[in-house]
Amino acid sequence: MDRDVIIDFDIDFDDSAARRVRRYVSEVVAGLGLRGDSSFVETEPRVGAYVALDGRLQDFPDHDVALLWDELSGWSAAVEDRRGELVEIARLGGDPEPSPGAVVRWVQGLFRRERARDRSNRDFAAFVPSPRVNDFS
Repeated sequence: MDRDVIIDFDIDFDDSAARRVRRYVSEVVAGLGLRGDSSFVETEPRVGAYVALDGRLQDFPDHDVALLWDELSGWSAAVEDRRGELVEIARLGGDPEPSPGAVVRWVQGLFRRERARDRSNRDFAAFVPSPRVNDFS
């Protein structure tokens, strides 16, 4: 095998969509008064974002809160269950890419809401899957 073979890849990386999404998410992060240290944008397999939020929600005082974005379904709020899995608890309806200001107002509203009267399943016991039986034995 000849080690001097040069393979010429003509690959065109158009990252304009990724830059646009990063800019959009950065505007949301800045609007929330965050630095963005604990946020990221992913482009594969589908464009999405994760933003860790400061503070706790009244209904979930022992759980970290995150803001999630997906190019198809838009923004949602999630909390971490006991296993560290994200469980969606609220979704911003409408346009999947609303203005950053609309997202900020929605998130601020989540933190201002009063506690739900029904406190059942707030410890995420219902969200922890039971062990599965190995069906492949």
